[in-house]
Amino acid sequence: MSNLETLKFRSDPGVLFSQHAMAPGAISNFEAIRSKVVDSVVERTMNDFSPAQYEMLLGESLFSERRRIYKQKNATLEYLFIRKRIKADEKLWKKVQQGLLKSVVESDRKKLMRDAVTHYADEIGGHFSPKVYNFTTRTLPLAFNWLLNAASLKRIAPWKQVEMLDTRLRVYGEIEHLQRLSQKGTILLVPTHQSNIDSVLIGYIIHLMQLPPFAYGAGLNLFTNPVISYFMSNLGAYTVDRQKNSPLYKSVLKNYSTEILKRGVHSIFFPAGGRVRSGAIETHVKLGLLGTALQAQIENYQENKPNPNVYIVPMTTGYHFVLEASSLIDEYLEQSGKHKFMATDGDEPLILWKFLKFFWKLFSQDSSVQVRIGRPLDVFGNFVDENGRSIGPNGTTIDPKSWLTSGGELKADTQRDQQYIVGLGKKIGERYHRENIVLTSHLCAYSYFRMLRKTYRELDLYRFLRLSLSQRTVLFSDFLAEAVSCYKLVRHAANRGELFLSEELRVLKLEDWIQDGLRQLGMFHESKVMRKQDQTLYTEDMNLLYYYRNRLTGYGFDPLGRDENKLLGEFDEKGFLV
Repeated sequence: MSNLETLKFRSDPGVLFSQHAMAPGAISNFEAIRSKVVDSVVERTMNDFSPAQYEMLLGESLFSERRRIYKQKNATLEYLFIRKRIKADEKLWKKVQQGLLKSVVESDRKKLMRDAVTHYADEIGGHFSPKVYNFTTRTLPLAFNWLLNAASLKRIAPWKQVEMLDTRLRVYGEIEHLQRLSQKGTILLVPTHQSNIDSVLIGYIIHLMQLPPFAYGAGLNLFTNPVISYFMSNLGAYTVDRQKNSPLYKSVLKNYSTEILKRGVHSIFFPAGGRVRSGAIETHVKLGLLGTALQAQIENYQENKPNPNVYIVPMTTGYHFVLEASSLIDEYLEQSGKHKFMATDGDEPLILWKFLKFFWKLFSQDSSVQVRIGRPLDVFGNFVDENGRSIGPNGTTIDPKSWLTSGGELKADTQRDQQYIVGLGKKIGERYHRENIVLTSHLCAYSYFRMLRKTYRELDLYRFLRLSLSQRTVLFSDFLAEAVSCYKLVRHAANRGELFLSEELRVLKLEDWIQDGLRQLGMFHESKVMRKQDQTLYTEDMNLLYYYRNRLTGYGFDPLGRDENKLLGEFDEKGFLV
């Protein structure tokens, strides 16, 4: 199967045309080693700090944890589902508080420290049940296909599977490359992150690609629903509580990631940290957990483990509509604009309902999710060939061990390794942009926003986003002319290898891909992002238009702000209007 071809599925769910004998994966036996993993994480974390730091670390954690617990106890609906966890937290931190109030003679700081670290490690540590995994991977494809045909109203008996899910999940790129590397080392899959639905879809796509199960970090907020929590808790998810920001918690989290990668557990990590609020492709990624891949590989070399390498695989996901777009862009604008931004109510229902609504819209409206598997990288950011060999900047094969050897000794070096991690982070951001698949909806939003912005050059972004209905209504013929201009920009960029065009943009005529983009753009939302009426075009939500437009920032397409346009205002490094 060519790297340029899309992933195809047989009628038997989860079977690829391109067959590879995949190993069951290290995570399949995770429950047998979980206690050892937790113990190793505890020891790693204890060794990260000196005894002189224990009291300060415990005090910082106690302060932040008491604030978090108070806040969560007052979030009534959420508290109903996390009451047991909160009570366990309260018990621990009450014990820590009482201990810190005593002298070091009366209360052993090392024991308090170990209790706190063990509590964190056990909370973070995931689980994996082969029975739950087998049940899920057998029933989920059937359920998806049933729902697909029911939503599409193809026939009265949707279980006949008239239409299969491969028509809605399109996967392109280095599929076979990824399959081969999964047998030669440990995969760290690093996807873009737009929605809470990402983990569900990516886990399903991994199964369809005949890869073994992956571990993945999931926000603790996703575990509030008991049904979703049950499956996530048994399918390799480990918890990441973004409300915990103490150095102690972050150290435990990084050590957990290092430990499972060392043990050959393929993992998913969202380098952006959380969902991208602006709607843009990530440029700056968080380096903390990326460093665990390098650390794991160094330790594997030192211990002479087989298949010691960790391979970093970028992955981009493209949606015509994002579940949380309204609240995400409001949060982004509020943070960046402060008093300039006037917030509106978001449109986020409860999470289980959001999942159901997302798939119903996806299936009933003939929409698709498009995914691209990027070129694999080593822990330094070099490309890796299908045999797992690193290709250096000059195109020759390199030995990673030589890059990790200082003074004749293969070892970690904080200053050197930090430079490697920074380089890897930059490379991932670059690959995200190059592996991005431009959808018809993205291009429609970009063209319309660009056209409006040319008209209202004198306004700053926040005043611009409050244009009246009459101000943001344009002639459809004028929009067509702008769309032609923007299409040429992305087509030339695709020819230069800077991005990819969706199949619709490659084969459909202008009027057809615009019709597709207008139909699909933000169909999940109550407000229409772009609405054509007679011979005019307008938007019902400027913030959402901005969100979907931002997917095409960072490519240098937008002439706004250059000298020849003399647009007032400032621009960040991605061309965002501020």
